[in-house]
Amino acid sequence: MKLKVIALVALVAIGVGAVAVATGAIGAKAASGPDYLTANASVGDLTDDVAATGTLAASESYGLVFGVGPYVVGDGDAPVSTDTWPVTKVNVAVGDTVAAGDVVATADTTDLKRQLASATADLRSAQIQLAMARDTLDAATTTDAIRQAKLGLYGAQNQDSQATEARRAIQAKIKAASLKAPIAGVVTAVSIRAGFDAPSGAAVVIASTTYEVSTDVVESDLAKIKVGQTASVSITALDATVTGKVSAISPVAGDSSSGSVVSYPVTVTLTAPPAAARAGMTADVTITTASATGVLTVPSSALQGTSGSYAVLTLAPDGTAQRTPVDVGLVTGTGAEIKSGLAAGTAVVTGTASELIGTTTGGTGTFPRGGFAVPGGGPVFQRGGGNSTNGN
Repeated sequence: MKLKVIALVALVAIGVGAVAVATGAIGAKAASGPDYLTANASVGDLTDDVAATGTLAASESYGLVFGVGPYVVGDGDAPVSTDTWPVTKVNVAVGDTVAAGDVVATADTTDLKRQLASATADLRSAQIQLAMARDTLDAATTTDAIRQAKLGLYGAQNQDSQATEARRAIQAKIKAASLKAPIAGVVTAVSIRAGFDAPSGAAVVIASTTYEVSTDVVESDLAKIKVGQTASVSITALDATVTGKVSAISPVAGDSSSGSVVSYPVTVTLTAPPAAARAGMTADVTITTASATGVLTVPSSALQGTSGSYAVLTLAPDGTAQRTPVDVGLVTGTGAEIKSGLAAGTAVVTGTASELIGTTTGGTGTFPRGGFAVPGGGPVFQRGGGNSTNGN
């Protein structure tokens, strides 16, 4: 019987104790404030970038056509020759480098030289006829004679002009029978062989050794892009990074636009491309749209408010957060420039530990209460009412 009484008393005592703990009467620790994640304001550099991917292309590419002359590849319809051009010599192969003015191929001009001799004779005859017509006009005395002389002079002038133009055209063809490189570059195509007639189109194609990257920038970033901005270009195949500048921005959306995503072609010209660079290589482009050097910065996650009325949260001596107005300059996806309102070294609140673990303060999650840690040695946090810690 005594044992039953003792047991009953113990159960009652346990129940009372549990109620006391649950109501906070005994044994429970008073709830503390939130655990703040903070970072110190520090002096550093900020850059705002726009990233895109594109392909390398030669800045210039020219097609060489016998009898026509060089043309810019891709700039409208390519010209064609209507004459037959027997190729006599080819001086280059695909991959060869050439200097501006180098003769890359020649065609036979025997027939053209015969035509030139005939055209020269026609021109001389026309010049004689013109001289005679002038003499006739000078000798005319009557009205009818003067009119007839003028008609003869006009006809002679037309013949002289036509003969001169015909001879000049043949001379130009003879000159165009030698294909010369219009720029220094690399031979990218050769469509001729000695002993065979040249095609009506390009016989040789030469691309410059200067390169550009054509990429697409989404409309939300386009307003940040300006001609002349510096860009960093990473060429994947060469494991090389070179500098460049924005050289062109298309005023119309590109073909890559689809659905709700609209993008615009942007061209970046490489400043000093590596010798191994080739057209068609993939390149990652990072365009620097704004920068600030040696300025006071805080993480952009610390900002509250909107442009013109920004503030950050700093910690009072008792550990509570207080709103501190700040004047803000450049804001990027990771950092913000503080022009005034803060001193270097001041801790600003970037969030709470509960936000980091996705639970309310005191709950359990990835990082248990009392032992929060930030992967990679990230922001420190402050326990409400306590001192700053570094994840301990």
